Parts: sequence; structure tokens; C-alpha cells
Amino acid sequence: MSDTPRDQDDDDAPTGEISIGRSVGDADGPGSGDADGPGSGDPSGPRSGDPSGPRSGDPSGPGSAGAGGSGAGDTGDAATTAASAAGKPRRLLSFGPLPATPGDPRHRRRRRWFGTGLAVAAAILLVALCAGALSVISAVNGVRDRAADARTARALRENDCLDLEKRLNRLVPPGSTTGPAARATAIRDENAAVRIYVDQLATQRDEDAWRQLLDARTVFADALDRQAKSRTPAFFVAPRTDNGLAVADQLIQWSPAPCAGAIRRLAAPEL
Repeated sequence: MSDTPRDQDDDDAPTGEISIGRSVGDADGPGSGDADGPGSGDPSGPRSGDPSGPRSGDPSGPGSAGAGGSGAGDTGDAATTAASAAGKPRRLLSFGPLPATPGDPRHRRRRRWFGTGLAVAAAILLVALCAGALSVISAVNGVRDRAADARTARALRENDCLDLEKRLNRLVPPGSTTGPAARATAIRDENAAVRIYVDQLATQRDEDAWRQLLDARTVFADALDRQAKSRTPAFFVAPRTDNGLAVADQLIQWSPAPCAGAIRRLAAPEL
């Protein structure tokens, strides 16, 4: 034994294995104070200081072996539980089952179907975008085509107006004639030149307005013929719309600029 004094705390706080061995040994081994077994005061029994007798701290004793096995088992179970808990994924605020592991065939099949769905959705979105772009391009091209057609039709009508003016200039104006019969003939000649232009019109509105002007001129020519025979005076009545507007004014508004001179001439046959 050493002469160094031992710390009292070390004696009061034994280790886990030694304490368990002591408790087991005290319960089952010798020296438990049983009246039947050899006690510590029995001179015939082994003493605690005898090196040949079983000691409480000897690992070869029955009590220490049982206690050591139990402690090791408990420690192994705790380590296994901690490792399994650390290996499992944890989800916060989730009450459903844990997700399948990456090696699960159902999980792989689910991911494959999800990827296929995304690919199909992307393809549909791409087709829709292409169709929308084509519709916009088609609409823009349609607007441009209509604008080009309108410009072309306008140019054609302007050329027709110039041709009408040329035909009228080759004729004798009604106001330059000497009598009612000659004036009536000049009016009919101008009407014949105007009908060529009216037959080339594309809109029913313009055509109806021109025909109203021609009908009024025809009525005036018939009145001039009667004046030449019976000396009944003839008067020209300019046609008007239901709103009271002059048809000649509407024709000037609807027709190209080159037609304005011809319309004014036709609207005053007595001059």
C-alpha cells in the first residue's frame, strides 16, 4: 500500500462497473451478512484482505462479470439507437411517412414520370408560344396586306378619275351650246362618259351616289327636250340625301382628289 493519502471523493463516487459489481456481489456473493454464509467476522471464512479469496473489484468474480456484460449491452444498444436516429432523415412539422430512399424503385419511377410530365408540359408550352407567334405574325401581315390593297385600290380609282376627266374634256360642255336641244345632247354625252367610270367602282355606296347624280342629269336633259318643243322652261334639281346633304358633296368627300373637278362639272349642267 502507498503512503499517499486517498481522496475521500474517489471513495464516495465509485465507477459504474465497480458499483454494479459491488451491488451484485453484495446480493449474491460471500460477505453479504447472511447468517448461513461465512461472514466477515467468521474466522473460518475468507477475509476481504486475503489475496486468495474473491475480491469485489476482481474482474474474474461472478458479480463483476455480470455487471460488465449488462453495462456493455446497454451501451451498445444506446449507440445503435443513436446511429440509426442520426442516419434517418428528419422532417420538421411533417406528420406523413418519411420519403422513400433514393434506391426505392417506386421513387425512381415517380421521378421518371415527373420528368416526363415536365417534358410534355414544356413541349406543349413551346407549341403554344409558336402558335401565338405565328398568329401575331399572320395578323400583322394581314393588316399590311389590307393596307397595301387599300393603297392599290386608291391608286386605281385616282387613275380612273383622271381618265374620266380626259373623256369629259373631249366633249362640248352643256353651257357652251346654243339651244336646249344641243344642251340636252351634251348632257347625255357626258352621262355616257361617266357611266364608264361608275361601272369600275367597287363599293355599292359610291355607285348609288353616282347613279343618283346621273339620274338627275337625265331628268334635266328630258326637260330640255320638252323646252325645245313646247318652250316649257327646264330646271336642274340637284339630288340630295335623306339628311338633306347634296350628293355631289358626298361624292367629293368619298372619291379621290382627281375626281373633284369632274364632280363639280357634272353637278352644274346648266353652266
